[in-house]
Amino acid sequence: MLKRLSFVFCCLLVVSYNIVEAATTTVNLGSNIARVTTGSHVCKNGKSTEVTFQVNAVLNKKSSKRTNFGSNFKQRMDQLDSVAGDHKGHILASAFGGPAVTWNLAPQADHLNTKYKCRNSMLNIWYDCEKFIRQNLDKKKQVSVKISLRYQNGNCRPTHWSIDAQAGSQGCQALDITNGPLPLGVCQKA
Repeated sequence: MLKRLSFVFCCLLVVSYNIVEAATTTVNLGSNIARVTTGSHVCKNGKSTEVTFQVNAVLNKKSSKRTNFGSNFKQRMDQLDSVAGDHKGHILASAFGGPAVTWNLAPQADHLNTKYKCRNSMLNIWYDCEKFIRQNLDKKKQVSVKISLRYQNGNCRPTHWSIDAQAGSQGCQALDITNGPLPLGVCQKA
């Protein structure tokens, strides 16, 4: 019975995420380390490309080096089905050692990681989680971070981003943040 359930679960995972194959690699980021899970996913054009599903990182120190994707990654953003207004988002922030490499790039709605003047359940939460991580690293605390991206079938632009950060007994979560346009009438950027 357990084998049958495992097989069914694997089949559901493959169908729901359109995964052809997935692999996890460990990346040394100086004082920090990340386990990156990538896999092949079918995009809008019907072709498969590698996307990142999850990054699990153990962070010990902020990075003084900032990276950006610049204009070199425009073709990659097109492959990932980016839409007008998307940013070249770091999956793992450059402040935490996230490099400007293919596995760490995903199309990101411009509001996802932005500080806003107002508070609500949707705005500021990702920004606040990154602030939580920075503050704990400043206190020399180790922070474990799990970042997950979800995709619709036939689209290589993430539909949802999630972050779960833990430092000792404290934590911050921003789960299933929609990677889409803001609703009308939302407040302005700070």
